Amino acid sequence: MRPAQTVDRLYVIVTGRVKITRQNLKTGREVTLFLLGPGDGFNVVSLLDGRRQHVFAQTLDDTVALSGPSVLWHEWLDTYPELRRAFRGYVDAQLRYLADLAGDLAIHDTMTRLAHLILRYFDGEERRDAVRPNLIQDLSHEELAHLIGTVRVVVNRLLAELKREGIVDTEGGKLRVLDLEKLVRKAEHNIKGDATTSPTD
Repeated sequence: MRPAQTVDRLYVIVTGRVKITRQNLKTGREVTLFLLGPGDGFNVVSLLDGRRQHVFAQTLDDTVALSGPSVLWHEWLDTYPELRRAFRGYVDAQLRYLADLAGDLAIHDTMTRLAHLILRYFDGEERRDAVRPNLIQDLSHEELAHLIGTVRVVVNRLLAELKREGIVDTEGGKLRVLDLEKLVRKAEHNIKGDATTSPTD
């Protein structure tokens, strides 16, 4: 889905994963703004302001989504208070996520950003009662790199370091947390050291 297609309809994902990216078409560099899964909506910003988003949407799996015209969604939001409250809560969560992502990219080094990414999705992997699945556990290193604003070779090195320290495991192509306490400590240690650490690698 290209930017011009983001204005007319709102999509809600039923199954599968969709990544929302910003790309520099000249350099080929991209950063993943959102990794969406079941229950997530896409084109929320366009629904609110009526303008196209300069993003690309791409499925990572076979994906099923429900969609409706933006005009109809506005009618529903005006008519149903419960839907309006739920929608506002979802928008608030998305805005907080973008604020956290901007902070990570601006002030934290790549190890901290990777630790934050793994911790953000930890509940979905480890808890049987989790509502959402872990959306990152089987992603390629290149896709993980796009999520933290770096390149694949850096993610390779960082995951190898975490694996040597017994913090994560990547056997079978799936990322698993082995020692949550160590992962949290590493993230906190790196955050404390940000005054002397470059945010880029």
